[in-house]
Amino acid sequence: MKIISIILSLFSCLLLGEVKSQDVFVNSRLTQIWETTDSLITPESVLFDPASKLLYVSCINENPWEKDGNGYISKLTSDGKIINLKWATGFSAPKGMGISKGKLYVTNIDEVVEIDLENGAVLGKFTHPRAVNLNDIAVSGNGIVYVSDSKGDCLFQIKNNKLEILSDSPEVKASNGLYLEKGILLLGQKNRIIALNLLTLEVSTLIENTGSIDGIEAIAHNTYLISDWMGHIYEVEPGKEKKLLLDTTPIKKNAADIGYNRSENILYVPTFFKNGVTAYKLN
Repeated sequence: MKIISIILSLFSCLLLGEVKSQDVFVNSRLTQIWETTDSLITPESVLFDPASKLLYVSCINENPWEKDGNGYISKLTSDGKIINLKWATGFSAPKGMGISKGKLYVTNIDEVVEIDLENGAVLGKFTHPRAVNLNDIAVSGNGIVYVSDSKGDCLFQIKNNKLEILSDSPEVKASNGLYLEKGILLLGQKNRIIALNLLTLEVSTLIENTGSIDGIEAIAHNTYLISDWMGHIYEVEPGKEKKLLLDTTPIKKNAADIGYNRSENILYVPTFFKNGVTAYKLN
């Protein structure tokens, strides 16, 4: 009986260890404040608009690489209520977004789509022969739209109503997340963040050993949040070790192209195959 008790005790410990290993990690600095239902199908990116206090969510609607025309953009309140589930439609795999001069710009595989913020109508599309998988967008104060290509060799910009190559340096190849601050464009790559000086086009490595990067958001000067799609979110700074804030990989809950409300310190996480958006207060 004693041997059986020992075996049962060991088995229980193994089971408890297995359960514990399946727990998600949420840093004490994060507090979940809301989560949407399953109506947002394969959300890839969340964009917070400080002017309207609204959220835009790009929903791929299942296949992230196929030109199927079933993707859409949803409009939500900042507390997660859906205003219009299919506010703009006809996309194939909408991903990164940016707002400039009353227009929303959205990547859609090998094109950038321009949308009227007033009514969701498509105003135009921008393409380029070297565009492969356009991914994220950042917008300057003077209206230039910067576009990354996560499978291509170029970094693009929309300037003078035309999608053109800004840089085809090997350093910018296969970039994903973008963030623009003070004339420096940050590009998230496989294991680093690089900084592109928009005046000189010189490239330097800003932060190393990041792991793969999907989204980048600044929470302070030289302090950033990054997501890696698999379900991790880190805080990173130049010259410092990355800090884990969220790990939902045990439940296969993705963390795609994150959004951030800097005035209220709220992080928005699109969960991709889990079909929702989760919002956290960052303390």
